[in-house]
Amino acid sequence: MRNVFMLAVSVLGLALPGCGDAVKRMLADPSSRARLMDGIGGDSSLTGEMIERLLTADGSRAIVFEHVLANGQARQALLVEVARDQILLDGVIQFAVQDSATRTHILTLFKGMQMTGAK
Repeated sequence: MRNVFMLAVSVLGLALPGCGDAVKRMLADPSSRARLMDGIGGDSSLTGEMIERLLTADGSRAIVFEHVLANGQARQALLVEVARDQILLDGVIQFAVQDSATRTHILTLFKGMQMTGAK
């Protein structure tokens, strides 16, 4: 009986180090990682939850913004959303004019639009 117990302890002792963190093992394997990301991307509620997590932390938020602004289609879609929403547009302009160089640039743009008759 003692030998069986010792064998069981030995087997468990050898097996436990291999168990490790399942998430780390999945993320280390490119195939598993791709399936995981496809699963998150394919489920809008999971996608929303992941985006909320990414936007919560300063470090990951900066990375998300960097990637959105580096992607031409995403950047264009963001600009269209800002342009269509007067509150967002007002906010962007208010932030922009706090810097004197940017304020001068914006005033120059507005004057140019007035001179050409643009609305």
